[in-house]
Amino acid sequence: MSAFFTVTKKELQDHFNSWRFLVLLFVMIAAIVYVFLAVGVIRSNSSSGTQFIFLSLFTTQAISTTSSLIPSSFMSLMATLLPIAAIILGLDAINSERNGGTLGRLVSQPIYRDNIINAKFLAGIITLAVVILTTVLLSAGLGLKMLGVAPGAEEILRLIVFVMVAIVYSAFWLGLAILFSTLFKQVAVSSIISIAVWLFFVFFYPIIFQMIANGMTAATQADAIHNANSLILLSRLSPIQLFNENMAVILVPVTRSSSQLLQLITTDAGNYFVANPLSLGQSIISIWPQLIITILLTTVCFAISYVKFMFEEIRAI
Repeated sequence: MSAFFTVTKKELQDHFNSWRFLVLLFVMIAAIVYVFLAVGVIRSNSSSGTQFIFLSLFTTQAISTTSSLIPSSFMSLMATLLPIAAIILGLDAINSERNGGTLGRLVSQPIYRDNIINAKFLAGIITLAVVILTTVLLSAGLGLKMLGVAPGAEEILRLIVFVMVAIVYSAFWLGLAILFSTLFKQVAVSSIISIAVWLFFVFFYPIIFQMIANGMTAATQADAIHNANSLILLSRLSPIQLFNENMAVILVPVTRSSSQLLQLITTDAGNYFVANPLSLGQSIISIWPQLIITILLTTVCFAISYVKFMFEEIRAI
């Protein structure tokens, strides 16, 4: 067990003492800037309600843009940049050490092979957790100072849940990057494929989804409901959409998931329920299926990496 923690400590030192830390620092600075801009928007918007105003720091549109490809709020910025931070940490986790010959030396030591890949994954998650938690704390501190409004107990709890969900989301992209690093020998190949997957879900998948949505027609209400259900399922093929839906439900208490909205608007009580905020427990129940899917995807990616790494031939040099 001591060998596992030794490798984990070594990986953490590598993450924070390398150029990767500059990428993590950029994510933190960009998120804080968005919160700073959001404060100005909240101040100038006299129609803003007083309920959950602190959470609005993270959901208010800080940058006016007509393009859905440009993040407009802290929430959308995190959905876009967290995958980049996670991919940077994991894209050369295995193949760089294999190509450099250090992996062979490492396995020749009295260290179980599974400790190596487990430590790399854990070190990446710890690094991402530190970055996410620090970003949220600094952003919250900036908002508290500029707005002069202290968060309520439920708002603090919702921010804690948001941090946990963001860590799970980042862990998926980290697991995906480690998977490609294990499958491909060249760092350039694993990097390109990891970034290509991210680009597909950030830029191309929304375009494809919109084209499919525009091509759907409905002659009856039943057809419209069927089309809506199909679009909901299609949108949830994207991990970014899953994270956006989770964040919206957690940080905006009046928000429902897409499937909940579809169910509510087809009932007589829909208007009443949509207008009232959910409790924290109800919000967690709402995002639970999406969260489980993200955890499952992360587990699958890491499991494939684990099996491939455990059975591949590594020669000590």
